[in-house]
Amino acid sequence: MYEKYSGLPDTRKTTSSSSSRPASRPANRGAQSSGGQIEYYQAPNRNGEVASAKRTNKRRAKARKRKMILAGMSLAFLAVIVVAVVLLVNSCAEPAPVDLETGKFRNGVYINGMDLSGKTVDEVRPQLESNESYALNNISITLASNEINASITGTDMNASSDLNAVIEQALSGGANQVYYTKFSIDDAALSNRIDAINQTSSKPPVDATVNMDFSSSGKPTPQYIEGQPGYGLDVESTIALVKQAIEAGQYQTTLTPTLTTIQPSITLAEVQANFSQIGKFTTTYSFKGTAEDTEQQRAIIPNRAFNVEKAADAINKQVIKPGAKWSFNDVVGDRTEANGWKEANGIFGGDTMTLQFGGGVCQTSTTLYNALLQAYPYIKINERSRHTIPSTYVDMGLDATVDTNHIDLVFTNTSEHPLYIYAYYTENKMYKSRKRDVTVVIYGQALPEGEEYKTRTVVVSQEDPGEDVITETNKLFVGEEKILAEARPKYVVQVFVDHYRNGEVVDQIYIGEDTYPGNPLRKQVGVKPTPTPIPSDTPTPSPAHTPTPET
Repeated sequence: MYEKYSGLPDTRKTTSSSSSRPASRPANRGAQSSGGQIEYYQAPNRNGEVASAKRTNKRRAKARKRKMILAGMSLAFLAVIVVAVVLLVNSCAEPAPVDLETGKFRNGVYINGMDLSGKTVDEVRPQLESNESYALNNISITLASNEINASITGTDMNASSDLNAVIEQALSGGANQVYYTKFSIDDAALSNRIDAINQTSSKPPVDATVNMDFSSSGKPTPQYIEGQPGYGLDVESTIALVKQAIEAGQYQTTLTPTLTTIQPSITLAEVQANFSQIGKFTTTYSFKGTAEDTEQQRAIIPNRAFNVEKAADAINKQVIKPGAKWSFNDVVGDRTEANGWKEANGIFGGDTMTLQFGGGVCQTSTTLYNALLQAYPYIKINERSRHTIPSTYVDMGLDATVDTNHIDLVFTNTSEHPLYIYAYYTENKMYKSRKRDVTVVIYGQALPEGEEYKTRTVVVSQEDPGEDVITETNKLFVGEEKILAEARPKYVVQVFVDHYRNGEVVDQIYIGEDTYPGNPLRKQVGVKPTPTPIPSDTPTPSPAHTPTPET
């Protein structure tokens, strides 16, 4: 008998082997074919269909779950976008206006540690401003190193506070907020302060130079001296250092500034290579009177010699850098009694000699002027004036008068190297007992070989002084007279500097023209009657005693 296939699994027959097989491998029932071969009949597997249906349902459930998750994520993302848009719109909108007069701070609001809860701006502003002013006045940045020690205050930097902005921010903000003010500085003010510190605290370099040892003959012997480097603030880095400290809230701190080494502008090699005598001039003066001089002259002459030598000492060892302008009055100083000058004759009113402090310094300035003219290619005379009375110690046209705060001798070094001035005085070889020589020597870049410059004057015209001018005075007795001004002709003089090359004049350089105004003799004669002398009583002599002869 056989069982008719019903389409349902046979639940009545089970074997252990069928239960252990995989679902993909269902149990088979065997039958013999007509050919003797065994044929297999594969029955439908109802368990596999059920499992497949379950898997399909699971997949569908998972798909629905994924759709739900994606939908939720989409909604969340949309919500984030909406919030972002709202925040963006709010940030771009105008802030709500704050009434600084009536508005009150919310609870828990602090500015610089001060509790402002429930208070108005008017209630807290005085204390906030007082605290801020105190803090600003106590800003102190110290620059300290082995070479420099200086301080920079808030006032130096024009420091200011953003207190007003912070007050508005705190008033319009939420509760439980803490705010701090910040200080800002004026960059220009800070730069000026650091420049000032650099000027007072830095050490300038010392250029190489030459000291001259003058022998008794007046011949200078150079002694070369090496220069020394200096130092100063690195201004730019120091400004940045201070600004960093302020931005970091370090209002009381010590900073170590960067220093820069400043090398001498003139090296020893440059001095040695460009140190040659290019000008020299000497004039003679008296330092002691003679028997022919009046008593007043004998008293004045030493004073004048003193002033000549004092002025020479002042201009000695002067160094004029390339392009620099040099002033006699600036170097020598005011000729006053307080400055140690003595009274001697000087020109007053154009034609009269009077006593004045510093009388005689014009001889030193004149000597310098003539030495400078020999260095003509390397100098430019900016200021120079003649005397009104021709000098006795130099040709007309070659003098250079000076007067405190009035008349000056000024020149500029137009060469590419320093100029050196040396001045000294020695005994005159012919008049050792009463006269001396003052000499000025100019050193600098050597002139081209074979070249030199010499001064020359030409008297263009001369006019007679004119008739004497004589006046009477009751201040003098009859027969007495007083010379007010000596008779002097009028002169017009032209000055040249002749350029020589190998002994031949190659150029005649016109310097200028001077006019010395002449004047007639001016004197006073006395008209005051000479008093008659009153004879004195002559005592009667007593008779001589005659001794009695001895017997």
